[in-house]
Amino acid sequence: MVDYIMGINGIGKTRILAEAAVCTAMSSKGNVVYVDSSDKLALELPSSIRLINTQDYEILGASSLYGFLIGLCVSDYDLTDVFIDSTLDIISNSNTNINDLMEIVSKLSETTGVNFHFSVCDEYERELLCYIV
Repeated sequence: MVDYIMGINGIGKTRILAEAAVCTAMSSKGNVVYVDSSDKLALELPSSIRLINTQDYEILGASSLYGFLIGLCVSDYDLTDVFIDSTLDIISNSNTNINDLMEIVSKLSETTGVNFHFSVCDEYERELLCYIV
C-alpha cells in the first residue's frame, strides 16, 4: 500500500506522519523506518523507529529515492512500513511528476509487502488531502 498526505507548508503534515509512524511502530510486528530530509524529529521519534536523514546519503532526485527505497526493502525482510517526509525536498526535481513516483513505489510495495507513507508539500492545496495509491 502507498498513501500520501498533501497540503501547503505548515498545515501539519509532518506531525500527522510522525504520529502515524509511532502508532504503526507500536502495533507492527516488524521494523518501521522514517525517512526525512533532516534530523528534526530525532528526539521525538521513539528508538523503535529508525530515522534516516537523506542528506547523509546524498539522495537527490526521484530515481535516487526510489533506489534507496529498494535498498531498504531488500536489506530488511522484517520491514513493514516506511514513512517519507518532505518528499519534494528530497527529490528536489521539478521535472518529476509525483503521481509517477507513487505509481512505481506502489509496484515496489506490491512486490515487497512494505507499506509506504509520504508527505508532499503542495503550495496550491490549502486543505490537507489524503490519497491511497
